[in-house]
Amino acid sequence: MIQNPGFLLTVLAFVAVIGPLVFVHELGHYLVGRWCGVKAEAFSIGFGPEIAAWVDKRGTRWRIGALPLGGYVRFKGDMNAASQTDPAWLEMSARDRAESFPAKPLWQRAAIVAAGPAINFLFAILILGAFA
Repeated sequence: MIQNPGFLLTVLAFVAVIGPLVFVHELGHYLVGRWCGVKAEAFSIGFGPEIAAWVDKRGTRWRIGALPLGGYVRFKGDMNAASQTDPAWLEMSARDRAESFPAKPLWQRAAIVAAGPAINFLFAILILGAFA
């Protein structure tokens, strides 16, 4: 007879798997963005009401949201978490504009966008290698 693990255990298992996966994915965007000289204004794991938050020495606001179903990194020049370009970025000073996402060359923006899925792929190889 097959037993159902129960709803609560299923939800907890989902959060335990998706949380680190989202963190690693967003960390890929964040690290490559920093490498390319883009300022990260916010790094969020989860959405909805904020459970905890802090600001690091670089000015990035790290936050944990109540709904652990995703996350985002908001770079300077982004209007929202979907990385839509804020039209006001053109009015920034030259120094601020230089560290904004829309001002970077195409290859750097592509690297930043591709870094999330790429690090997930490498993370999966690392985990499978550890199991082997």
